[in-house]
Amino acid sequence: MSLIDRMVRAATWPVPLRTLLLRKLLRRWPLGSYSTRLGLSAVDRPAYGWCTYYAAKEARALGYKSMTVVEFGVAGGNGLVNLCQHKRDIQKELGIEILVVGFDSGTGLPASQDSRDLLYFWPSGSFEMDRAALEKCIAGQAELVLGDVATTVESWRPREDAPLGAIMFDLDFYTSTTAAFGVLLQSNILPRVWCYFDDIRGYPGNAYTDSIGEREAIKQFNRAPKRQDLNDHLSPAYVFKGLPMEPWHADIYLYHRLSHAAYNTCLSTEDKQQLSLR
Repeated sequence: MSLIDRMVRAATWPVPLRTLLLRKLLRRWPLGSYSTRLGLSAVDRPAYGWCTYYAAKEARALGYKSMTVVEFGVAGGNGLVNLCQHKRDIQKELGIEILVVGFDSGTGLPASQDSRDLLYFWPSGSFEMDRAALEKCIAGQAELVLGDVATTVESWRPREDAPLGAIMFDLDFYTSTTAAFGVLLQSNILPRVWCYFDDIRGYPGNAYTDSIGEREAIKQFNRAPKRQDLNDHLSPAYVFKGLPMEPWHADIYLYHRLSHAAYNTCLSTEDKQQLSLR
């Protein structure tokens, strides 16, 4: 994109140019609280921050001192490194430990014959990882789980005292996303899990519809018979009322497990809420 195109785009984007400039400044020089900057989208990958922050608030309100956040589809590792930055800022602000785990094959997108995997757009082997470089970058900050997600999800469990609270889905394929949903069948999760889907929106080349990719995976997940047993579901998050609309709002979903033992635990800090007659 040329400089002129970028200037035109910035000047005509729904978010005012002054807001974009302020966000850029706050990302470079983080003034104020993390929650304030998050509310202004003045953090890198605000969707990652939103899911992690509000999962951490839920976990803390339920009495946990630790929680786990997962990224499916690490690829080059920029998202995982960013997640570690959010982790540090949120731990400092909320006083709760956050464990970061990244799942990836390590060898790029697998070969597939399923047409729902957007084979017309995603070449096999794309997004291969430089494992040594990434492991050096995240040492002591995150755990990396490598292998076929269908296998690794079955054997992985969050630490007993750190339930799963947020998930970033960036696996591109319908089949891989469906396999990753196995993590939501585990018992050690929060009653409500914040989820980000990287491939809900796209570009003309993606040609996304409701019957391919992540949207089809979500649809089939909600239709599975197990949903009746767990009394759970995945749904778009309708929580952004009162905030300036951002494109990434459409990428945030919530997983609710109504059968969770703590689902009905009231997290309000008030004894009861009242509205006085004026």
